[in-house]
Amino acid sequence: MYLEKGEDLFSGNPRNYLGMGKRKNNINQGIITTVETDNDNFWAYNNGITALVNNYHPNDETNEIIINGITIINGAQTTGAIGAAKTIENDFFIPARFIICNDPKIIEKIINNNNKQNEILPSDLRSNDKQQERLRRDFNKYPALFYSGGRRDDKVVRNKEVFDPYLVAQTLKAYHGDCVLAYNGKKILWDDDKEYNNVFIDQLTVEHIIYVYSLSRAIDEYKIRLKTKGETRTDSEEQQMMFLSKRGSKMLLIYAISETMENIVGSKINDSWQLRFKDCSDFDKLVKKWYDVIEVVLAFSGNLLPALEGGLKNKETAKKTVESVKAIIVAIQVTLKKQLKEFISMLKWK
Repeated sequence: MYLEKGEDLFSGNPRNYLGMGKRKNNINQGIITTVETDNDNFWAYNNGITALVNNYHPNDETNEIIINGITIINGAQTTGAIGAAKTIENDFFIPARFIICNDPKIIEKIINNNNKQNEILPSDLRSNDKQQERLRRDFNKYPALFYSGGRRDDKVVRNKEVFDPYLVAQTLKAYHGDCVLAYNGKKILWDDDKEYNNVFIDQLTVEHIIYVYSLSRAIDEYKIRLKTKGETRTDSEEQQMMFLSKRGSKMLLIYAISETMENIVGSKINDSWQLRFKDCSDFDKLVKKWYDVIEVVLAFSGNLLPALEGGLKNKETAKKTVESVKAIIVAIQVTLKKQLKEFISMLKWK
């Protein structure tokens, strides 16, 4: 019917078939692949269609349902993708609901309610992953902190520091070497199997998440402090404010701090995934302890600026700018070890 009637088949639907031209429509390609290679199970994989019809009645002799008039109000992507399949080897089942209704107000409500489903986010599909289940369980050690692991519900979390799953993945990715993807690939980190598994590794601990996430929060608060100073900002603070106001600056700064951490603590760090605070019970305290480190690295923010021209887009440029800052930090690391003695004493990396 779709091949014959085209978009007229969706006259009562808020959307027509969206095709496969954009990445977000890869689900339509997935439907086509299922139709062509695994359609015996299509009925179990797909939500099917909902259609308004004028009338229908069963024909017992032919074991068919005869339908008069039809508009598909939910299932345009399913219908269009099936119509776009190149080869269909055999007949297969599609879940379907046929609704008869002559009340215009009820019809409007049927159409609206059938097209108001919550968007399926990449994190939804990972929420039952073994790593997310483990991290949710391990976060219970810290009653003042909350991590959903991508699982959405309607519970209101009160009096807790809520760790946003997407920001957790972004900060971890930036800290461990790729600030460009961390900034530009928020959903990719959850959607792509390889990237997801590179972030949520078996060795990832709740304590390391707290360590990196507290740095992210500290950068946010440091920026707010500079902003509130207004006209009283010094020239160096003006330069820091200019840097932090640029797109991608936070992820670049997290990466820069990560790359200079050995020089800051004055010791070899064999496994950066082991970095954590000895005591994670007071999150606000940890955030404030990052201020001194942020101030040190931001003193050389001018060296990092080239990586932010037009937004944080080039991984090689980011790496070069961070290396230039690292070279300066190396030259003053003896002084830094004394200056940041209290912060260093709070860390554990072995």
